[in-house]
Amino acid sequence: MRNYEPETIEFVVSDSIREKFPPVLFQGSTNVDELIKLVNEHFNATFPESEVTQRLLDEFEISEIREEYCIKQENEVPKRERELLEAIERAKKIKSDAQDRLASIKTEIKDLAAEVKKGTREYHLSSKNTIRFALDGYFLYYSWVNGEFKLVKAEKIPDWDKRSLWAQEDRNRKRCLICLVLNILK
Repeated sequence: MRNYEPETIEFVVSDSIREKFPPVLFQGSTNVDELIKLVNEHFNATFPESEVTQRLLDEFEISEIREEYCIKQENEVPKRERELLEAIERAKKIKSDAQDRLASIKTEIKDLAAEVKKGTREYHLSSKNTIRFALDGYFLYYSWVNGEFKLVKAEKIPDWDKRSLWAQEDRNRKRCLICLVLNILK
């Protein structure tokens, strides 16, 4: 089809131009070299290079082109549609992953900002260097930190736990008074 030319070639020229100018020059002549010589002798004309015009398709070309686009419609379009759907799915996944990563970093930033606003951070206490005892309605936690036994936490003893062995304050109250006296004497 690429180099095909119909037996009779018809060019696209408007009717108004066809009416104004002759459709054929030197009708009946068969020798192109003689005609060019004749044009050079009697007319002021040029010989343009690489000029392009439009011609009409013949029935064979129309039939062949229709067959080609029908085949493409049947074979290529479904393939390209599948490729498009696959690309859309990949794009959705990429978008979803990016949105998840964005949401994750925003949550992380929000948590960090809340921590800064709160002004505190969790500190994990060593179980072998931390003690808890009850005194005056509270569980008091002391832990060995920076070379000292520091009060690190105090929480009210819940009502349901006030009668447990570890919530008994009497012994601790007596011992605490001794500690206070010892601290004052230092």
